[in-house]
Amino acid sequence: MKRSKPWSRNSSLPASAVLLFAIQAGWGASSRGGNYTLVKSHWGGSGAVRPGSGSAALSGSAGEPVAGNHLGNASHDLISGYFSGHLGAGPGLHVLRTQVGNTSFYQDGVQVGVPLQATVQVVFSDQLNPSTLAAGIQIVVALDHMGRQRNEPVPVRYEYDPAGAIVLLSAAPGWLGNTLYEIHITPGLQSIDGFTPSNAAPIRFVTAMDPRQENVVQSPVAGGAAGAPPRGPVGASDRIELNFPAGALPDYSVALVSRDPLHAPLRVSPSIILEANQKAAARNNRYGVPIAIQEVTIYTLQGQRLESLSRPVLFSMAYNDIAGQAGGIIRTQSLSIWALDEEHRLWVKLPDSVVHADARVVSAPVARFSVFALMGAPSGNASDVMVFPVPWRPNGPSAGDGPGNTGTHAGGMTFSNLPSECLIRIYTLSGDLVRELSHSDLSGALGQEHWDGRTAHGKNAASGVYLWRVESMTDGKNGKLMIIR
Repeated sequence: MKRSKPWSRNSSLPASAVLLFAIQAGWGASSRGGNYTLVKSHWGGSGAVRPGSGSAALSGSAGEPVAGNHLGNASHDLISGYFSGHLGAGPGLHVLRTQVGNTSFYQDGVQVGVPLQATVQVVFSDQLNPSTLAAGIQIVVALDHMGRQRNEPVPVRYEYDPAGAIVLLSAAPGWLGNTLYEIHITPGLQSIDGFTPSNAAPIRFVTAMDPRQENVVQSPVAGGAAGAPPRGPVGASDRIELNFPAGALPDYSVALVSRDPLHAPLRVSPSIILEANQKAAARNNRYGVPIAIQEVTIYTLQGQRLESLSRPVLFSMAYNDIAGQAGGIIRTQSLSIWALDEEHRLWVKLPDSVVHADARVVSAPVARFSVFALMGAPSGNASDVMVFPVPWRPNGPSAGDGPGNTGTHAGGMTFSNLPSECLIRIYTLSGDLVRELSHSDLSGALGQEHWDGRTAHGKNAASGVYLWRVESMTDGKNGKLMIIR
């Protein structure tokens, strides 16, 4: 049994719930962390026949002053006292529920779009010792409006309603816009009986975007749904970032994101997205497969959806291992952000998309919000095509397939950095066609094709200098190679 107040042998104790325990030595009672766990429950009122057995007995008293005595002999201990805690290893002081303002926007399990003058209401399981509020409830700025880590304490006003064990928290003069706050319930908080909270998870919320300032919104939100990665710089797969310049929003607003709009849509019907996917695949074959699809919707705190903004927002989508996506045919440099044309059920490429390969991010300015996809496209760029080894000398003293070697009969010559779909033609210096090769990333190595040094008739091409040309649907390049047998 855990005593929450000091008591002495001959003192009169509060009598709202007084229990007398008689525990025989060796009976099935054990102490866990300072609490007694009763494995038998025998309850009875004062003056009533005491329930019991040959091993244990328990009687209770309510409404009577009782001296706090401890009596015992070789077989029994009798302890009287004021009990206001919990039997066994049950929970101590804990938070029952939390409400932040009167908004109902949630992202990744975190309340977002909280008004700057909102009051935080925290309801506890027991009445509190008011003198411990400041030490036991602390609020910090975890991330500021630009998404930067802070961990800075916040001055807070406390109001306490003992009737409902309710604490009201507010910031003076108000919360900061688009800021992630964390409320920490620490062991410094005590109930009136001296119990303290244990392992209380922080309470998190994000305030509304302030239209007067720049706002960076990232998804997922830190500390959100189970398994969600922590909030931080964009770069991990399936993350997005929205950078709102000052003045882009007409009012205090909140951005909501669905990272799986096909199964958890915010507003747009999944059937529209599926039809757009089918049209993209038909147009670009397997190159038109979305790597990621995200839906973004902006609301004012009054629930009005903002279809467009007065200034463009820099929208960034992160990618992970592109080589493992869409059958391994998507090239990083071909990635772009595509916006959904809901009316025509089409994906439309955003022309100003920029790939930041070092951070694995694709960014583009957007002024309207709907569903966005990260997609590649067939690469038509032939400017980087190269051939090696040159010269190709499979029978020479340095023959081999290592660095600096002159090649082997089995390895032939390699055309590298090819467009996704292209033709390779090899000519003699007089212009006669020696061999034509067709390359596709869909059926071969990504951007590579091998020539075995044979003509179109299967004969070995003679030693000498040859011309080559690579042509895609949009580009082309010429070059030379040499064979020495």
